[in-house]
Amino acid sequence: MRRMRQVVPTVAVLEAVVRAGGTIAGDALFMELRKSRDISFGEFLKLLMVLELRGFVRVTTISEEKFFVHITERALKILTTKEEPESD
Repeated sequence: MRRMRQVVPTVAVLEAVVRAGGTIAGDALFMELRKSRDISFGEFLKLLMVLELRGFVRVTTISEEKFFVHITERALKILTTKEEPESD
């Protein structure tokens, strides 16, 4: 039987960044998501890229292994109005 992966909603990522105060290290965000969801690091990076392209987060790179994720005003507006961001 083929195992199906649980889709990580974009709202879960945005809420995790907000809970962390608006900025969180990439590895800490990944570990937070892994607590409740089955997601690979590659899937996590792809999800962050989509969120960044849509203007929901900003990712800043410190080094090749270290980066930070920042919530944007657009994402905060969506979270406070409880709108669901567009999905793929």
